[in-house]
Amino acid sequence: MSFNARITMPTEARAGEIVEIKVLTRHPMDRGGQSDGKGGTVPRKILNRLTATYAGEPILRFDMHTGVAANPFVSFTTRAVATGDIVFEWREDGGATYTRTARLTVT
Repeated sequence: MSFNARITMPTEARAGEIVEIKVLTRHPMDRGGQSDGKGGTVPRKILNRLTATYAGEPILRFDMHTGVAANPFVSFTTRAVATGDIVFEWREDGGATYTRTARLTVT
């Protein structure tokens, strides 16, 4: 399955500035349980966790459940403290993980 996430955030900020980060993920968030037409059921396959770290420190942990709609959108803020990477990691049912990185330069 391809994975598509759009991360919107400023590339630069002043030290101490509050930065808004928006993350839109393309994912069907299939809750499972439906018939597969062959006598079986479709297994649940959702993104169950989104985490973000900034300069190696955790800044977000978002646990998702079957009630989250397809293509989940998450918006949060953090304080610009140092130039560094913000690493986003999604964990999917079945053990797959997807990672994206965005750089924030602090002036």
